[in-house]
Amino acid sequence: MTAKAITNSSHSTRPIRIGLLNGLNMTSLGRRDKNIYGTIGSLQELEDLVHDVGVKLGVEVVAFHSNHEGDLVDFIEAQADIDAFLINPGGLWAFGEPTKLALHQSRKPFVEVHFANIYATGHDSVFTSQATGTVMGFRHFGYLGALIALVEELKAGRLARDAAE
Repeated sequence: MTAKAITNSSHSTRPIRIGLLNGLNMTSLGRRDKNIYGTIGSLQELEDLVHDVGVKLGVEVVAFHSNHEGDLVDFIEAQADIDAFLINPGGLWAFGEPTKLALHQSRKPFVEVHFANIYATGHDSVFTSQATGTVMGFRHFGYLGALIALVEELKAGRLARDAAE
């Protein structure tokens, strides 16, 4: 299966590109409670899994992780050729206003992903109000569902790719 090429502002076509962002505390995957975080062995294993599913969907997945919020903001702001983002803010879910603002100002759709259902613990995420969608509670499988849904919505043209179009 190949993804529908999209037209960018210079009218050339290219494959859909998805930015995969993982925030604070995600490097401890594989050492965390398996009842919550599942059997995924490491952040690299998770990124490889999402990348491989992206290849099957015909899209490019560009992964980035940092435990420093400014690095996430810099990455978002530097990615003019990314069509949409998947983000697990990790520990930023409670206070990641700068990252949320950078995602909003990118004018690109983004899906918030969490291994656990944070609402079941009585917490709210600062990202949810701006997210195109949210997937929680399905461990690493949530990333795959979010990726497939996001790509299909982009291919169908239902999500804005570029505010200039």
